[in-house]
Amino acid sequence: MDKRELSMYKLKDTVEALLANISIKRIARLQKISKNTVKKYRSILNRILQNNPYIRNDINKIMAELIGIRKHERFSENFGWLERNSELVESLTSKCDNYVVLIKKLKDSGFKGSYSSLLRYVTKYKDNKDGPVYRIETKAGEYAQVDFGSIGKIYDKQKKELVKAWVFVMVLCYSRDAYFEIVKSQDIASWCNCHIHAFEHFGGVPGIIVPDNLKSAIIKASFMDPLVNKSYGDLAKHYGFQIDPCLPGTPEHKGKVESGVKYVKNNFKPFRTFKNFTDANNQLRDWNENTARQRIHGTTRQKPLELFNKYEKHALKSLNMERFEIPVYKSLKVYRDIHIQFDKAYYSAPHELRGEYILARKTDTQVAIFKNDIELVAVHTPASPGGRRTNKDHYPPNEFSYMQYDSDYCLKKAAEVGKNAHIVVNSMLNTGAIRNLRSAQNIIRMQKKYGVYRLEAACKRAVFFHNYSYSGIKTILEKELDKRNDLFIKNNPEKQLSAYYARNIKELLKEISDGNICTN
Repeated sequence: MDKRELSMYKLKDTVEALLANISIKRIARLQKISKNTVKKYRSILNRILQNNPYIRNDINKIMAELIGIRKHERFSENFGWLERNSELVESLTSKCDNYVVLIKKLKDSGFKGSYSSLLRYVTKYKDNKDGPVYRIETKAGEYAQVDFGSIGKIYDKQKKELVKAWVFVMVLCYSRDAYFEIVKSQDIASWCNCHIHAFEHFGGVPGIIVPDNLKSAIIKASFMDPLVNKSYGDLAKHYGFQIDPCLPGTPEHKGKVESGVKYVKNNFKPFRTFKNFTDANNQLRDWNENTARQRIHGTTRQKPLELFNKYEKHALKSLNMERFEIPVYKSLKVYRDIHIQFDKAYYSAPHELRGEYILARKTDTQVAIFKNDIELVAVHTPASPGGRRTNKDHYPPNEFSYMQYDSDYCLKKAAEVGKNAHIVVNSMLNTGAIRNLRSAQNIIRMQKKYGVYRLEAACKRAVFFHNYSYSGIKTILEKELDKRNDLFIKNNPEKQLSAYYARNIKELLKEISDGNICTN
């Protein structure tokens, strides 16, 4: 049978004319078809009426029979064979995508056609196997679709080399108006910044945004329970939109933005050169204003900018004028020194969390630490790489005093006790080869047990004897020597020897009698 077929209207008119016994020549002239075509359908009609004479007066049943016959006899015997054995073809096609291998299997089953015949059959009926596609129409301001697309390499002034570039696209589904931006990365900071710039460009926020399942948007893609990136979720709460990710592996669910990415690549990118990212974005903004927004869109048959201004601009949610601070979340371990490491800087956490993992949230102005992902336990200002932020309250009570109470702290507290206490502590910390910080700390603590007055009196006695040691002051206090009022100390201080050179008189006399010390 000829591959060219009559339209249903012409075919029905031809059949009705044949049933009315109009001549073949006249039918051919009226329908503007060949006489052979009329003869062909007359032959089929006669066959139908021979087998089913009772349907002569029912044109709908005749047409149904005719269409069935035409379907089985169309094109060629080879094509007809494939249709008659469609179950076998489908079974083999599901097991093998290579048609060269597939045709060998079919020929073993009786197929006599060529590779081209098989390809035509598979191509023509492939789409019929899939379910129908529904076009979703949305209200103004209701939906937007977002995505990234690769756009080649562009010179980066910071790295002084060509780097891979991505174009961000947000398309408003009703007007098809779009925002475009070229960036260096698809990370969460770039993703959120592009959304903010898009909202500011449109002057409002769509109610629902449909992203792909990239990690900056959706951490876990799922048919029923997708898990959103926490930073992206915070962005949605701040600006008041909802996130509706498309199903995994179904880019057609965001076909409008897919078309937008292709439009940038095919209309903007060709024959353009860019000095750097700034130049690329300047050219992109100019192209968007003067070309993309002004074109007659292929689906709406109107200019996107006109539809946006007329219907969508006022339907968008109002823009939160407080710009969103983009947070970065990380799950981090609290190490033995009760600090976490975030972007090469260190931040303290309560000592109870040592060895555990916490959730840290960093913005430009704050680093927050959460226990069990929800309980805020620490807040710091951001530090530069290598820097450290420590809250002393995070250490256990009465521990790590050596680190907490340093030299300046001890000197300050000693001065509050009195002049002599300051002399003792200063000598301990700054005289001699050994820095006796622990001894100084413990002398300061003695005021809790003995009081400020007695500690100062003990230090006064120690200064007189030049006995700048913790054990010496402790002995004075324990034996209550600080309470003595020696006239010797009061009236003859200039005759006293330094405690460093004092010798036991019995030992001195013994050494003289033994001849170990010369008396001449």
